[in-house]
Amino acid sequence: MRNAILISILFLISNLLFSQNKDCGCFDGIGSTENDKPSLTVEFSDGDKISVCGYEEKKISDSIVLISEFDVFNCKTGISLTQYDAVQNCQVSIENGILVIIELKYLPAGDNWKWIQVPIGIEKVLKNGVKVLATGQTPNFEEIKIEKERIEKFYNELDSIKVNGEMNVLENVIGKLEILALNGEQKARKILLDFENYFNYETDGAIAEQWKDAVAIVKWIKK
Repeated sequence: MRNAILISILFLISNLLFSQNKDCGCFDGIGSTENDKPSLTVEFSDGDKISVCGYEEKKISDSIVLISEFDVFNCKTGISLTQYDAVQNCQVSIENGILVIIELKYLPAGDNWKWIQVPIGIEKVLKNGVKVLATGQTPNFEEIKIEKERIEKFYNELDSIKVNGEMNVLENVIGKLEILALNGEQKARKILLDFENYFNYETDGAIAEQWKDAVAIVKWIKK
């Protein structure tokens, strides 16, 4: 009787483990619980799988999703291979059996300084031999063409902002300085890095966070 019960228990456990590996679900993470369904899953040639679990913003196709605050889990171990927080918006896609994560950021990079999402970083999760691993994020920014006349007009506007103390426009100013600095404009980079002294203004709250983030990204991409 005992042997029969033991065999039944072992059978149930093995079925449960097989089901978990086969289904490749989510685990407790930065933006998910074990009860959630993955936004994407990737199965490698040897049967190992990974899942993407978090706050899905838009499902573009069966292999592309826009998502933030998420983990990429190893389905066999439940270990998080890489993680992105709530302020990091990403396009995650499956390309030739590799998971590609492109971080996007809203910047005034469009026509007439329109705010659009532009790529700033990339990471891949892939199979390397017997290991499933994340490559780590690296810069992924391509310079955007902005007319010289528009740039010079912006610099002239900065003088007016300083004189008149128009601090209500600083969100747009920081965004423009950031995209110009990423484009290699040294004058914009210098103003951005010395922002508080340049405007004789101590930032706080959301503006301070935006400025610090802009400085960090510029230093990371344009070392």
